[in-house]
Amino acid sequence: MRIVFGGSFDPVHIGHIILARDILERFKAKEVIFVPTYQAPLKGRHRASPEDRLNMLKIALRREEKFRVEDYEIRRGGVSYTVYTLRYLKEKLKEELYLLLGSDSFLKFHLWKEPEEILKLAKIIVVEREGKLEEVRRYVKEMFPNLEENRDIFLVKTRRIDISSTEIRERVSKGLSIYCMVPEGVEEYIRERGLYR
Repeated sequence: MRIVFGGSFDPVHIGHIILARDILERFKAKEVIFVPTYQAPLKGRHRASPEDRLNMLKIALRREEKFRVEDYEIRRGGVSYTVYTLRYLKEKLKEELYLLLGSDSFLKFHLWKEPEEILKLAKIIVVEREGKLEEVRRYVKEMFPNLEENRDIFLVKTRRIDISSTEIRERVSKGLSIYCMVPEGVEEYIRERGLYR
């Protein structure tokens, strides 16, 4: 079983890594596959280029045996749809997939491309953000009544790591330190490439 963790990773930060490790250990998965989007359909334009975001992820994960980067969405280009990525990974790996989402993302799941197809391709792990698990339960009951908790969908409370990519971009733009907020090597990459200035 493998966990798919998609996102803009603009930039990847320590919170992403700790969350991925916690979920990997909790679900005893073989690996976590990080999938950077080319362009997320429900988000504005990313600040760093797809190539830079991919490179930062590769730097961040180089020492993590059970983490890897999948560049399918970057290679595909255009708007990134999870359903295409899961089809591609299912075909390639022929293994059970679990899709890792924050509760804020999941509460817009009905707006995604082919949500019912996604649910056939992967089980869903929803990570609590801002105490929204009860809201998630109500949403599932209303929008996806066939989903059974702890079989098709798993609602997980994790430790709170209060770091966001937005905050990191703002700090960089003001010339403030992001030491210990991003994985080793990522800060140097941001500085060398002049990102988020």
